[in-house]
Amino acid sequence: MKQFLYNLSLIALILLCSCTEAETSLGTGHEGEGDNTEEGVPLSVKNLGLSVEVESRSIVTGVPPVATPGNPNPLQTVGLFVTQDKNGITYPYDGNYRQVFKYNVSAWEPDLDFYPMLYLFSEKGTVYAYSPSEKSVSLASENGTKVPVMSSVSVKDKQSFIFSDGGTGAPGDVATDVQWELDGQEDYLYGKGTAIVDRWHPQVSLTLSHALAKVSFRIIESNSGSALSESYVMSLVLKGTGAFKKASSAKLNLETGELSGSLTAVDQLSFIPVGEPRKVATNVVDRSKAPIQAFGLAIPVTATGVTLEFTDDAKRVFTMKPQNDGSPTTFNINWEKGKNYIYNIEIQPQGIVITDLQVTDWIAGNGNGEDIPVE
Repeated sequence: MKQFLYNLSLIALILLCSCTEAETSLGTGHEGEGDNTEEGVPLSVKNLGLSVEVESRSIVTGVPPVATPGNPNPLQTVGLFVTQDKNGITYPYDGNYRQVFKYNVSAWEPDLDFYPMLYLFSEKGTVYAYSPSEKSVSLASENGTKVPVMSSVSVKDKQSFIFSDGGTGAPGDVATDVQWELDGQEDYLYGKGTAIVDRWHPQVSLTLSHALAKVSFRIIESNSGSALSESYVMSLVLKGTGAFKKASSAKLNLETGELSGSLTAVDQLSFIPVGEPRKVATNVVDRSKAPIQAFGLAIPVTATGVTLEFTDDAKRVFTMKPQNDGSPTTFNINWEKGKNYIYNIEIQPQGIVITDLQVTDWIAGNGNGEDIPVE
């Protein structure tokens, strides 16, 4: 399945006739050397549009206008980083090669609280985009080539999430919720322009992609049962020796979306609700209609021998169906960046069973999911 990409339709770097012009001194061989100066073109975002579906408050779902239905977490700021195309160095003029744009009512405008205005000149450049826009980005050597790298990327092995109803403070409602929030875990986006820019060719199209994988869990009583109708999901834990990774201060390559640096192997990932938890899904006929009771973001990994358990509000621990030797059944994972892995966890008398795994690009957002049996 192809990796999901947020299509930033028509991010344009355009010449604004009414904007202030900048001048810079040019050395030999640059255009405009008759009077040894060249007028610069301000970098501006004409339009930023995404194709969206409901996801999560902290997992980016689209762009403004904020009131767009089904778009709970619009991308309202984006960072741009410009390099000199031929040399793999930062864009050379005025020492400014970064710009943050924010959405202001009806248009994208430079946020000059972060960086001064970025101008394009005759030197050709490549534009990279990233989010969160407040993150530090700089050039670093990766496999012998200098590329923009985001620093201080953190991915937790213990994540908590919140179900809320549009910021009203009301308890989570499966029928109306569009806002889910990961408490303290950021969603990291990266992208690169498809065309080279300069002052005469200032338009560029950009695509932003998720650098992490998303994992989602539906916990369902088997055979359309209702014995657990008053049981709440209080935690979900994935276990596997060295199967997962966390990061305290990793680096994100904006060219490839790969993470490097301080990645640490861990034996488990846990996902815990704060605030109002959700009940085990009962009387379920169509699994795709069951609510998601737990979710989170994860560093892409491939591993075998993974098992799963969850705990309800009565502190009962449900583990995967035992094998002949009494140990829990295991399954394999192959998480790729930008994909949502939906696990259907079915509670059977013998234990938890994964009855189906659905892998979707985040734009898809639908389907039956992956099934799992639990005790």
